[in-house]
Amino acid sequence: MGPTIRGRWGGPMSGVILRFGQVEFDRARERLSVAGKPVPLDRFSLAIFRVLLAHAGEEVSKDALLEAGWSGRVVQENSLAKAVGRLRSALGDDGIALETVHGRGYRLAAEVVETKAVVPPASRRRYLAVLAMLAAPVIAGATIMGLRGTERHVVSSESPGAVGRVLWVDDHPENNETEKRFLGERKIAVYQVGTTADAVTLLPMYEYGAVISDMGRGQQPLAGLQLLQAMRERGDERPFVLYTVHTSPELRRQIAEAGGQGVAENEDELYRTILPVFGLRPGKSAPRD
Repeated sequence: MGPTIRGRWGGPMSGVILRFGQVEFDRARERLSVAGKPVPLDRFSLAIFRVLLAHAGEEVSKDALLEAGWSGRVVQENSLAKAVGRLRSALGDDGIALETVHGRGYRLAAEVVETKAVVPPASRRRYLAVLAMLAAPVIAGATIMGLRGTERHVVSSESPGAVGRVLWVDDHPENNETEKRFLGERKIAVYQVGTTADAVTLLPMYEYGAVISDMGRGQQPLAGLQLLQAMRERGDERPFVLYTVHTSPELRRQIAEAGGQGVAENEDELYRTILPVFGLRPGKSAPRD
């Protein structure tokens, strides 16, 4: 965990909205909105944003921000600069308030106002359902309410002693039951969501070891490629595998150029690509406790 840095809003987070310009940050949910629209943040940008908000108007050193975002890891200052750049972009027109203090650090030069969040009962139920999903180690067929108020079914094959977790993004999860069972037998937990928006929201919140995605979803024929691009733009380098029945050399080239680990068009190809991520070989039995 990162350092405990207390500023004006260093106390309990529940029910607090921080605002400046068109920016709103729900501290309890760690959710950013700009001009009324939700904006996802990668985990590094989110970590430094929390610190800058807590010390709005004050200079925050590079060391403090590096510790907040990459605690215990040796990284270059360039990693911090890139995360700040992504944060500025996420803040839209108000990104200008994130000032560089040359040679020393950064400052959020904005008057941040604290207000109490008013959470409708239905929204509160959805939020608690998401938290329950993330906190519970074993979930099977759990139903939560999605970000747009429609039902989502999050299915996990996690068992005690799981070697890792996969986030599987597919609007037809029923097509992947055989593969999910295969991975579950090898103690790889599978969490399934149906949209890119849900995936982008969940990825910074939970330690998934890899992402598997289909290509087309609904009216978005390039949804899988766009998810991969969104991950890499946010600095998320987790392994990504596209699983689709229709592939081509050009598709494989585009996925590789976007930073993906592979394209699989059948079960065997999927297993050959995803199992090594978790230190397993295709056909290898599940590790014993």
